Amino acid sequence: MRPPCEIVQREFLPSLRGTLARLLSERGLSQVEIAERLDLTQAAVSKYMRQHEGKRRIDTEAQSLAERLVDQLVNESHSKSKILKEVCSTCMSLRVGSEICLMHKRSYPFLEEEDCSICSELIGGSDVELSARSMVILDIQRALHVIQDSKGFSLLVPEVRANLVACPKDAKGIQDVAGVPGRITLVDGKARAFVAPQFGASRHTASLLLQVKKRWSRYRACLCLSGKDIVIDVARNEGVRIISLDTSVSEVDEIAKQVFKTRTSSPKGTLGINVPGGVGVEPILYIFGKSAYELGQLAQKMSSRLQ
Repeated sequence: MRPPCEIVQREFLPSLRGTLARLLSERGLSQVEIAERLDLTQAAVSKYMRQHEGKRRIDTEAQSLAERLVDQLVNESHSKSKILKEVCSTCMSLRVGSEICLMHKRSYPFLEEEDCSICSELIGGSDVELSARSMVILDIQRALHVIQDSKGFSLLVPEVRANLVACPKDAKGIQDVAGVPGRITLVDGKARAFVAPQFGASRHTASLLLQVKKRWSRYRACLCLSGKDIVIDVARNEGVRIISLDTSVSEVDEIAKQVFKTRTSSPKGTLGINVPGGVGVEPILYIFGKSAYELGQLAQKMSSRLQ
């Protein structure tokens, strides 16, 4: 089992680091400064700078990328995520019918014999499951950007903190639903998600989404908010069709049972489930929509009404 990642690790990254180290040195940076820019040790920088410049095509590709990155690295305010994206983008391009792909096939002839197209399928988006999961993560990230920019979102957050989950069309279990690990919390009155969305991160809200989606397939995202009367009123004013349960329950199966008993036909538009509070239990409002981003925009509108 020899994936192309080995070539990336063994050939491409050392060539790129060596070229960057030399270019940064030519710009007047010390080895210590270069190490800081590249997130390496000074000893590693010294080793890379002793490497001979290669003549292979993969070295040419590394040289081209390094020349595009060096100005950003010289600037101390450079965006590490942007640089990482450029490195990964180049790596993926080289894996699709280009140098890394060719090196991999030369090393392992059976790949050529079997007409290997694994990287093209995975990176090119023809792997339906992988593409769908990627879109879910991007959907939640877009929604979180909107929520974190909403000045009045703190007024919607329950004591147990808010959460946002979403899933692809064919989701069947908890591991197919992505959420925010640690939930959406408040820092100085502003919404913050400190960990990127992950699949399998929220069992309770994810389970409820799966129950609702199984009955009404149009719903693929759920936002958990405070169930205070003022929040319920604002949600209704924004067009949310709210189903209010008669009693306070926490078990997902019981919540779903009461909802489906109350509403047999598919709701139109955004759905809300209001679970009343009880002794030591606060009221919660679960809002369901077609996407996380749609719910993020809704939360922003609700926040502005409450300010």
